[in-house]
Amino acid sequence: MSNALVFQTRDQVFISADSAVSVTIDGVIYRAGTAAQKLFHIDNSIIFCSGELEYCYKVMEEYRSQRYRNIHSLRNLIYQSYTNEAIDIVVAEYVGEQTKVTQLSPYNDFIPVVVTDLPVGALNVISAGIRTKEAHEISYKYLLQGNKLESVYKDTYNQISFEGIGGMLYVYRVSKNGVQLHLTHQITEPNDMRIFSFDVFKEFYHKQKKHCIVGERIYGKVFMGTNLALEDEDGVLIFRGSKGEIFDRNGRLVTKLGLVNENPDVFGLWSFNDITRVKVDDREGFVIDRATTDLNKHPDGWEKITWADPSEGTLYTHDLVAENIKIVNDIGKTILDAENNYLDIGDFKDIVMDNKLTTLEKMQIITELYKIEAGYHRMLEQAEEYKRSQRDDIFDMEAQFLSKSPSTIDLYSTTPLTNGYFDLLNYMSQYIDIVTQAPLNINVNSPKTEQTSEVPDRAEFILKFKTYYDEEKNLRNKIEDAQFYSGLNMGQFYNNVVIGEYGFIALRSDGKYRSVLNATNGLALQKWEKNRWVNKVYASIGNSTYEDGTLIAEDLVAKRLRIETKLGDVLLDSDALNIDFSVLDSIIIDDVIVSTEKITLANQYKGITKQYVTLKEQINDYVNTIYNDRDSSYYELDDAKNQLQSAGNDLTASYNALTTYMTPIFADMNKTTHIVTELRSTRLEFHQKWENFYKAYESARSKLADFLEKSSLQLGRNYNNTVIDALNGIVVTRGNMMNRTTLNATEGIKIEKNVGTAGNPVWEKRFYVDLEGNLFADELSTRKLRILDGKLGDAIILDWLEGITINGQHGEQIRLNANEGIAIDVNGEPRFWIGKDGTLRAKRLIIIGDDDEGPLELPDGSFISKLTVNEVRTMEDRNKQDYVWVKDQFIKFISGNGTSIDEEKMALYLDNPTGSLNGIPTIKMGLGSNALNDNEVGYIIKDNDAFKLSYKATNGNERRLWFNRNGVDGVILESNGDTLKLKSNTKIMLEVNSDNYIELTPHGIKLNGTRIDLN
Repeated sequence: MSNALVFQTRDQVFISADSAVSVTIDGVIYRAGTAAQKLFHIDNSIIFCSGELEYCYKVMEEYRSQRYRNIHSLRNLIYQSYTNEAIDIVVAEYVGEQTKVTQLSPYNDFIPVVVTDLPVGALNVISAGIRTKEAHEISYKYLLQGNKLESVYKDTYNQISFEGIGGMLYVYRVSKNGVQLHLTHQITEPNDMRIFSFDVFKEFYHKQKKHCIVGERIYGKVFMGTNLALEDEDGVLIFRGSKGEIFDRNGRLVTKLGLVNENPDVFGLWSFNDITRVKVDDREGFVIDRATTDLNKHPDGWEKITWADPSEGTLYTHDLVAENIKIVNDIGKTILDAENNYLDIGDFKDIVMDNKLTTLEKMQIITELYKIEAGYHRMLEQAEEYKRSQRDDIFDMEAQFLSKSPSTIDLYSTTPLTNGYFDLLNYMSQYIDIVTQAPLNINVNSPKTEQTSEVPDRAEFILKFKTYYDEEKNLRNKIEDAQFYSGLNMGQFYNNVVIGEYGFIALRSDGKYRSVLNATNGLALQKWEKNRWVNKVYASIGNSTYEDGTLIAEDLVAKRLRIETKLGDVLLDSDALNIDFSVLDSIIIDDVIVSTEKITLANQYKGITKQYVTLKEQINDYVNTIYNDRDSSYYELDDAKNQLQSAGNDLTASYNALTTYMTPIFADMNKTTHIVTELRSTRLEFHQKWENFYKAYESARSKLADFLEKSSLQLGRNYNNTVIDALNGIVVTRGNMMNRTTLNATEGIKIEKNVGTAGNPVWEKRFYVDLEGNLFADELSTRKLRILDGKLGDAIILDWLEGITINGQHGEQIRLNANEGIAIDVNGEPRFWIGKDGTLRAKRLIIIGDDDEGPLELPDGSFISKLTVNEVRTMEDRNKQDYVWVKDQFIKFISGNGTSIDEEKMALYLDNPTGSLNGIPTIKMGLGSNALNDNEVGYIIKDNDAFKLSYKATNGNERRLWFNRNGVDGVILESNGDTLKLKSNTKIMLEVNSDNYIELTPHGIKLNGTRIDLN
């Protein structure tokens, strides 16, 4: 086995493999060589095929020899020969206009797992074979660090190399340009690898006390006889022909192998004791039985506990108790993890893959149904809360109290979710016993729940769950839309808050205070006094006493106050961790902590514990919930998240270390603690524990601030050269200040170019879409341009790859491009086309006379004097029919519709390689009974030896009549394996000259000859 590492985008695929050869002896892996081929270039694809090399090479060779090659033919090929060999296959190819990666693995019955239709810019990373987890994690880490692809491949294989992976690394690239070898690299391998040698082989057999004969070829007989008995102090092994029996040291029969039962004959292995019997045979497959006294149900005294269906491999079991049970799907994704209380019901396609629901699968579904019920009720409660928005309320802006009338508009309906929920329960009631639906009550001990059920329509089963999940997601999106709709929006009133032409106004519910933020007053907190609003706290604008922007307040109470100088130096930061190290140092200056000092330390510890818990909750919330609740991410955000997570871990470690250190001190608050003698510590270590926590806390706060910066976008604030505000809408400016794009409701969409400088820009429109939808552009370059007809259908399409496509009103289509040439189709049927090599083809050809008198009518019997073609088929349409196919050196009479499964009934051809001048005229007649031989097929052949008539019967026996060109045997009439009968109702003559003959008539047999010898 090897490792394949795949990096897939929409446009290209990189796939790799090493060349190591390994062997396993007694559970230990040894390196046997470095010359194995794991990647195969076949057609326009690269195939990774690794496992047992002899079998893999055989599969690839047979696949390469197939006439029609695709994923399904490859899977069928494996099915025909697979007998539990180790094999893993990944196919990378470019299909249409995108990449496609397909995996075939014995773990999911070689069902193709296809990855395609990737969005532009997306990256899919796949690791197959062995050490897949390590390769995936290591390569993904290197990618996040911004390393080049070549370095990622080299460093990854250097790290995962061992006896089973190593040698030479090969990396291929698959794209629209075909398949190219992209990279070769000599893998750096460990020095302590176990290398396979004859000494290793000999040592293994010596340890096992076995004899070994070594040679390239061994001929002869080891032993012959009817019975064989091998006995030592531990027991006896006896073979009686095909029957094998093993007795333990007490003489009890414990194992049968070979012919284990008769009438009918059963071959396999049975091992048993008084309680349990294990059977592996060709009749029942794999079975574990339990001894029972119920002879009515089990006459042989054994009851099946665990067994595998021999026809399809499905595993059944009763009374299953399993610890740490874990179920994964075909790509390794965990569906059930009992140890971690995890269940992912999203892969129902795998649960019902065999169209059966087992008891274990039903228990998984019951767990999921209870989770669905809880989520369903939570969703209804949340939906009811946001069903109507205060944004739709009607309010009075000029009044002291902003009076309003509540809205009666429902923003969404919960009916689709309810219908999906009860449809799911009604559907599942046929497989499990649902006692009540509201509240949900399922009888897990019901016989219906405990038995395996057939699922007649797997698609319907999956659709019921998918429909509910889709409706739940749809309602969640509508609730989020309602929340956004109900948030602070321009010109809308919400919870006594208005943002509009007045700026920002927030009114307290008692009508006595409000906050105002606008360009006239700046920032102001106002109070309603003497029927007017009076400033209490405000930022001065146009004040003669204070500089513009100065904050003025009559009284000021501030929490988490931070004061900086003009140079950015911090004078005061109350939000920082409140640890007074001068107090700590004064406490431990004498290496003694008395009870009063312990109280001070306890207060310090209590304060930082509260801040630690708060910060840790924030970190966990942002790392887990907020980070995952998004549709996409980018490298800087991923890096900020990873750094925040790492800082959180460091914070926890430093806090735990401080807690562990302080626990003995706080154990007895009334006792004096000596740092050196009792804690066996020092003042430096004491100070270091607190300082480490302080540094970790400040680092975590810094990383949290950086994560917030990377994950949020604020109105009016430049973010990565993007500004969103109420005046200009969305404005995106290129980093060099040479281009910008604007989107708003005033101008529409425009792309401008700076014809000035970065410091003094002058913007000119180059691309512009006005509010009517009209498009203007100074220069236009496009990969595809569509011109629509009056019904908005495609009329003319200009495409960089497909060229010019013109669609008519009645199914006509004309195409012109460098890949196809010129083609005219009608309703999808090709009528006329010129290939890119200049070849002309037409289904209907009408010749017009010189005087343009209309099409010439050719009389019956008309002919073309000279016609040279590569191929002719006499088909009238695409329906099944008998037709003639002429091509190369053959004429075939065929039944079918022109596909690869047509049936060849008769063929005339020159049986020699194409282009040869010595073709042998051959007539083949008959369809045959088997594609692998010529049974039931007749041949008429004229070669240099004879004129031959040959035929094979159904059983493969040959009959032939040969008229030899020269030699002793002039005519040969022969029947191999069957009777040769000459039959006539008048006379049969066998004559040589006229004097020697045998005559058979209805009256008797006459022998006449110059000499008759009877021996």
